[in-house]
Formats: sequence, C-alpha cells, structure tokens
Amino acid sequence: MKRLALLAVVALTVSVFILTGCRERIIYTGPADWLLLSTDANDGSVAYNGHYLYVDADFSDNVLLFKVETWAPVPNPASNVQFAVFFDTDASAATGLSATTPGTWEAPNDIGADYMMFVGTDTTSTGTQNSNLIYRWNSAVTPPIWEEVGPVATPYQPANTDSVMGSVSLADIGNPAGAINVMSILLCNPGTSEYRDHIPNTGHAIIDLAADSVIPAASPVAVLHMQQQERKGHVSLITGKVDDFKEAR
Repeated sequence: MKRLALLAVVALTVSVFILTGCRERIIYTGPADWLLLSTDANDGSVAYNGHYLYVDADFSDNVLLFKVETWAPVPNPASNVQFAVFFDTDASAATGLSATTPGTWEAPNDIGADYMMFVGTDTTSTGTQNSNLIYRWNSAVTPPIWEEVGPVATPYQPANTDSVMGSVSLADIGNPAGAINVMSILLCNPGTSEYRDHIPNTGHAIIDLAADSVIPAASPVAVLHMQQQERKGHVSLITGKVDDFKEAR
C-alpha cells in the first residue's frame, strides 16, 4: 500500500509539472511561478538587505508583479525599507535617469530609467510623502524630475516577513511591447543607518514581453553603493534631495 501511495504521489507531481511547468519560461522558482530576475549577495550590515528579485511569470494580464525577498525578515516594511524597480522601456541609457544625470539621485546601474515603481514612503520632519506610486522620468524640465503616474497596484508590505511586492500595469509604463531592462534598489533603514542595496549590484535583467521570458542578470558582485552612516536624512529616490528626518521618527 505504501508503494502504491508513493507511486500515486509521483504521478501527480509529474502531471502537475506537465500541466504548469512546460511553458517556455527561463526559470521556475516554485508553485507561484515566479521568474528570477536577479540574485544578490548578503552584502550589507542591515540584516534584511535584498536577496532575490522576481517578476510574476504571467504576462497575459498586462501587469508586472515584482517581489523582492530579503535575507532576513523586515520588522516594518512600511518604514524600514523602500523598494524601487526601475524600467528602461526604450533600451537606451541615453534617456531617463542614468549614471550621467546631474544631481544627487542614486543611479540605476547601467540603464536609463524611464519609469519607476516605488513601494514605500518618504518620511520627513513634516510628515510622509511619495507613498506607493509609479513615476515617469521627465527630462524636458530643468532640473529633470520624477512625475507621478499613479498608485502602485497591490502593494504587499506585511510586518516580520521576508518579502515586499508591488505591481505596475504596462499602460502605466508606456505600453512597451518588446524587451525592457530592469533593476531594483532596496533602501534599508531610510533616514537612520541607511543602506542602498542594488539588485543586481551591477548590470540589469531583461524582461522580454514578446517572448514571455526573462534574461536574468549576471551573478552578483559585492558592491557597496553607499556606506552606512548615521545621518539626519536620506537622499530621496523621488526628489533627489535630502529628506530631513529630525523628529519624524
């Protein structure tokens, strides 16, 4: 009887794989059918720095759902982290926010970010701002700025878990049809012992919307993008300015 039960379990497992796992995807990570965009080394003294960056494998709904998993649980994601995903929708580093943009923004590695999904909240001495929003880069004004497009769909920020999620519709990022370049920044402990964790540390991943697949970023290299230090504020990923925390926390 035990052998028959075991054979039944194996047959069921094989059947499930045939039904759900034989689509032409690059990487499978479990029942949720996530595609792995990047892995990241445990390279910060903040325990909950980024570990994996995923995108949901189902592109048929014209929505991209992203998840970052951290090395340790995040006590309170609403205030302990800011999760930003940057989109280079025209595959050109010459447009959008890039390493050559003047100012104090954190550069999104080697891409030119045309849009950004921001899951989190900027907290200043006068309150909160920029909470769970999609932005478009506007270089037609001086200085260039991130302009609000709309809210992040289904932000997921539960306390004491190792995942933060958010989704963006293709319409909110200009309805790209082909390959788009993406990378992420997970800002840990904003306003205190701040650490900006790039995922991947260098380079970027590619989402091919036409082929329903991804090209994961290369293996991670430990790069410290910002030394951790005690400070009264942090450089906002949205405004590019130092947010003064003072008594906000």
